[in-house]
Amino acid sequence: MDELSILVDRLGWPNTSTRWWVILELAARLGEPTAKVNTESVLLELLRSRKLEAEVVEILCIFWIAVQGDGYSPDTSLSENIPRPSPLSDLLLENIGLPIQASNSGLKEVPECFEIPDDFDGVQGADLPRVFHTTMSNLEALTQLPFLRQMAFEWVENQAAYPDVPYQGDPWYFTHSLGDDFIGQYSARAAIRAISAYLRTLAVAKELWGMPLQLVSEKALLAMPVHPSLAFLRPKRPSWFPEMTDFDGDEESIDSSLRALLARVDLTCPSDELIAFHSPIVMSMERCVEVSMVRWAQGAGSSIDDVKLPVYLGAFWRQGSTFSSAYVEPLSTTTILAMPTFRKLMDDNCKAWPLAGPLDFKRIGYLQHDLYPSRLFLPTLPDLDEAEITPRDGCLEVKVGTQTVAELSYWNAGWGSARPRYLGGNCGTAVISNGKAYRETVSIENLSLREFYLWQVRTLSRSGSNEKFSESLVTGVLFI
Repeated sequence: MDELSILVDRLGWPNTSTRWWVILELAARLGEPTAKVNTESVLLELLRSRKLEAEVVEILCIFWIAVQGDGYSPDTSLSENIPRPSPLSDLLLENIGLPIQASNSGLKEVPECFEIPDDFDGVQGADLPRVFHTTMSNLEALTQLPFLRQMAFEWVENQAAYPDVPYQGDPWYFTHSLGDDFIGQYSARAAIRAISAYLRTLAVAKELWGMPLQLVSEKALLAMPVHPSLAFLRPKRPSWFPEMTDFDGDEESIDSSLRALLARVDLTCPSDELIAFHSPIVMSMERCVEVSMVRWAQGAGSSIDDVKLPVYLGAFWRQGSTFSSAYVEPLSTTTILAMPTFRKLMDDNCKAWPLAGPLDFKRIGYLQHDLYPSRLFLPTLPDLDEAEITPRDGCLEVKVGTQTVAELSYWNAGWGSARPRYLGGNCGTAVISNGKAYRETVSIENLSLREFYLWQVRTLSRSGSNEKFSESLVTGVLFI
């Protein structure tokens, strides 16, 4: 019970990654025969005490993950223990085969005289990603209904849930000792209140304004704590993770370190290939090193000199287009990828195309922001109609039909409560192929191909633990 109590306490921490990992651990306990009864009892009691819609959803995600991945059969009384239902909690209950309780009690439209308070605008883009505000704005422009004012009204209304501390204290408590140049990775009470207001606004739109259920469900998915396909990722550093941490010096020195990394991959996975790698390699108070690399293919006829390729392809790091994804059911753990055409993918001037690209932001999990956007690279598989990603054994499989062509793994690489503002995230990811089928989708005759890695090394350094970091960014290509 001591371990269970600690996990439940950590579920209330404002740190995003910690909450996600705790959700996974509690779900696993529901699937263990010896721990199921106590865990279920504690979670149902916790669920009954929740005061906000988003808090309810986080608890329900534990049960949902346990059903999907840990062989758990939910108690039929689960639906009766929900104090703050919402369109998203309805989706979760439906998906695990339980009845939905009435969710329209107490709903009321925003009064005509209501004015949006300053603190509601202040949390947008700060404590809360702007996607919720943007979604409400778009729906308002489409329907001429007061979505934004309704969300702000619900924000004011749910302040009473925590009248003494509606903002959950000072987040800088966690990062002040780290010095300047750090960003907190939080989903604190202000964010949970705003997400709850967003969900309640969708309930008003459905019950009082006649918004179609399919559209309500689609918009509700933005408030998921975890992406349905990424929810099951387990942090595990691969055995081939770089032994060398010296990625300093000139391009030749960095090339040597990168080749040592590739040699370790070849030794561990002799028939497979590293398609993409993004991770901090060094994380200390005075020095941080982040290494990123993506495999490319290149045909003959390039008008760009090899030495100019890193600068020319630099836009790939800054504004690369993402995969478009879809799903059959809102909470399906399988995500369908619409693969790009070869013509769209290849750069006409250098005749090169990336073999990996980033995932889009549909069904994004707000407890998984450490992954977005620079960590979620998947094989591009040009000219295929579609591919699928699905969880398996703590990793993410990329499948074409019944064939697995690659696997994405994930690990923790640094501090939990904050990260240096220049780094993409505290975690690392890698995409490893299953053989070479992932790069054989393009049908090109009489084309002389060569391959290279476009790499980037970001180094942060400072002389003292309270100074600002100085940043150096080096990009290059490594032909293989």
